[in-house]
Amino acid sequence: MAAAIEALATDGEPTCLVWTVDLESEPTVRRSRTELKQRYESLLAHASGLAALRNLVVLLRHADRIPERKMHAAAAALATRLHADLERARGRYVDVAVVDISSCTDTRRLLDRVEEVAGTAAGPVGNVALTWHEIRDRSIHAAAAASQF
Repeated sequence: MAAAIEALATDGEPTCLVWTVDLESEPTVRRSRTELKQRYESLLAHASGLAALRNLVVLLRHADRIPERKMHAAAAALATRLHADLERARGRYVDVAVVDISSCTDTRRLLDRVEEVAGTAAGPVGNVALTWHEIRDRSIHAAAAASQF
């Protein structure tokens, strides 16, 4: 099975899905959380359709007036649910990282962080919710490991 997955990956089947969620127009924390939850089914449907998927990165942007800490629980819940449902449906491991990039001002560095994840096998992340500040100076995998301690 692993050889088949690797063959799919090298034959052009995507192994990483990057999904953006723009909540900047949502006026309140409550509306932002509700809208994030409503995006779940679409995210799951797209991710489930990728046979060689190993990494799912959700980049979340919300309004400046909403503190990162207010969105963290909703982001963590989304990561946990996606990870569990993808693993259950597919019978294999998919890392899910939800990253709040609302305070990101360095898109080149953000792209570097996403490319680092895209080039790795599933396993180091599991499911995690992070902020831009946590990944600005280190990889998503390193930030995920640090968040567990």
